Amino acid sequence: KIKSEFFDQINKIIDWKQIAKEIDGFYKKGLSADGRPSYAGILLFKITLLQTWYGLSDYEVEDSVNDRISFSKFAGLSMDDKCPDHSVISRFRTAMTEKKAYDKILNRINDQLEKHAIIVKKGVLIDASITDSPRKPRGKKEYELITTTKDETQVEAMNQVIEKVQSHVDTQGKWVKKASKLRFGFKKHYITDEQGLVLGVTTTAANVNEISNLEAVLDSCNLQKGTKVKADKGYKSAKNDELLKRKGLRNQIM
Repeated sequence: KIKSEFFDQINKIIDWKQIAKEIDGFYKKGLSADGRPSYAGILLFKITLLQTWYGLSDYEVEDSVNDRISFSKFAGLSMDDKCPDHSVISRFRTAMTEKKAYDKILNRINDQLEKHAIIVKKGVLIDASITDSPRKPRGKKEYELITTTKDETQVEAMNQVIEKVQSHVDTQGKWVKKASKLRFGFKKHYITDEQGLVLGVTTTAANVNEISNLEAVLDSCNLQKGTKVKADKGYKSAKNDELLKRKGLRNQIM
């Protein structure tokens, strides 16, 4: 449920000035096209948090911030202010993603949550989930014939049949079979505390096996030596056992 009480709790435990300073290192607000100061990075970041918490698109979050007092108050807008346009939100997220800013901001927020004892890293859980892409291949595969030569002096041409890439398809997504069902997209490898609060995440194509990504997931957050690492047997291998030993972490993989 949407409650202003939740936003009040978040504002009480998070020092937004510190987070704003971190964001400003990646996102310069400057001037808009008509010469007015553009939106502050912390405002846009809070709006993207609302998107994440309530599963809203860019269009939906724009409408929600304009309609809901609790949303606009959390974002830092007054009653007379309008929410940034959906295209501004999209450009902000793209810029932050390209500069790989979100991992660093997540670590800064989690550091603050640790100080309030909201996150306690006595033990961590590692697991993966599939995120479907709406831009998956559709219909029958199509092929085209490519004729090439090795160099200008070669008379005989070489023919090669290749699969045509559909214009709408997400070229970084992959197919994987999960519970007898084919799914297309990506796999998010999460590391959380024992309450499920996310400490770090690594994203790969959906067909990448969990067993090969343990080190990348562990490196996405700072774990103290002696921390218990729990995971299902999909992560069990001699290489991963040695990895945990080398990092000084307690191996509790099934």
